[in-house]
Amino acid sequence: MDFSNFHLFIGRFHPLFVHLPIGFIFFGIILEIVGKLKIFQPDHKSIELSYIVGAASAIISCLLGYLLAYDNNDYNYEAISFHQWFGIITTVLIIGMFFLKKYNIQKMYDFSLLVIVFTISITGHYGGNLTHGSTYLTQYAPLKLNDTEIVISPPNSANEVIMYEHIIQPILQQKCISCHNTEKKKGELSLSNKADILKGGKTKNLIVQGESNHSEIIQRILLPHGDENIMPPEGKTPLTDKEIELLIGWIDIGHGSFDTLITDIPLTEELMTYCNTKLGFISNHNSIALTDYDTSIVQDLRNKGFQIREIDKNAFDVSYPKLSNIDLISALLPIKDNIIWLDLKAQNIQRPDELQQFSELRKLNLSKNPIGDDGVNIFKMMKKLETINLHSTLISSHGIKELKDNSSIKTIYSWNTKL
Repeated sequence: MDFSNFHLFIGRFHPLFVHLPIGFIFFGIILEIVGKLKIFQPDHKSIELSYIVGAASAIISCLLGYLLAYDNNDYNYEAISFHQWFGIITTVLIIGMFFLKKYNIQKMYDFSLLVIVFTISITGHYGGNLTHGSTYLTQYAPLKLNDTEIVISPPNSANEVIMYEHIIQPILQQKCISCHNTEKKKGELSLSNKADILKGGKTKNLIVQGESNHSEIIQRILLPHGDENIMPPEGKTPLTDKEIELLIGWIDIGHGSFDTLITDIPLTEELMTYCNTKLGFISNHNSIALTDYDTSIVQDLRNKGFQIREIDKNAFDVSYPKLSNIDLISALLPIKDNIIWLDLKAQNIQRPDELQQFSELRKLNLSKNPIGDDGVNIFKMMKKLETINLHSTLISSHGIKELKDNSSIKTIYSWNTKL
């Protein structure tokens, strides 16, 4: 029997016990609120018991957390220190709350209820950062709270796709970053940025340029299921076969370069189709035949704030991400025969009459605009339009009925309207 890592074995029960004190503390707080609101009068002994059990489980959680972090370089020292000390402060507060309640020191007790909610929140926040990474909570928030967050610009065309930035990095973010980030570095490895990837982990040979078979990232991914060293570990979502092929191609042919374009790597047609689909490009380049366009006009529109992506040969996906003070539809008329997807949500558009000239339009987003039934009649004649988004507009059932006369329209989004 090997007891050399017995402290880690015991310490890994920390996530199991850490939720117990939280539950008991909030149970006691809820009883207090119920009593103050006179919904019913809880027994003081029940509240005191919840604090006793909460304090005991908090002490056990602190001890297990200490064992988990002891001599463990997988975690960021600053983050784990904050988590540890706020956990200790919370434990002391629970014990203090018990005595304040028992001896009826009401003002200090009421204040301690507010303080402990704060300390539990901070302790849990740092614990979540250690487990999932610092961006886990806010990653999908509509308002980006971190001004320093790096935003990856989408490629304007399939020829501008950077293999690492647009293909490999999203795979790592989705499948690997929860265990290999700046706060939690399993195997002393972080995949949060290019510098950390080049640095590698304990073995330093994470990526061997041109030799995927000698690159530890591939070796770990290809280990048989059940192996304790497999990446991602059991219980996490594994990489798909296509994702593994892309990683191998990036290392073998792209030499693990962060600047290699996808066009420089001879991917199979199946993998190229997969990548184009992920990036929102149309993979079958013979599906749409549109006229040539003036590149200077497109560049001028981009300079005005339009986001224009060439998703097929001469076929554009166009959007304007902020409220505009110019006539957006008129500005786009020079390339009207090349736009197949158009997003003009929240642009205060009332009468989009000029859109009837956009004969190649397939998908249209006019949500959050003050458009009524009289503003959608033009779409009855657009025989290539397949999807239209009219949510949060002034459209009614009459307007929807008019749109249904166009047999080419397959999908209409109309929630939060007058229907």
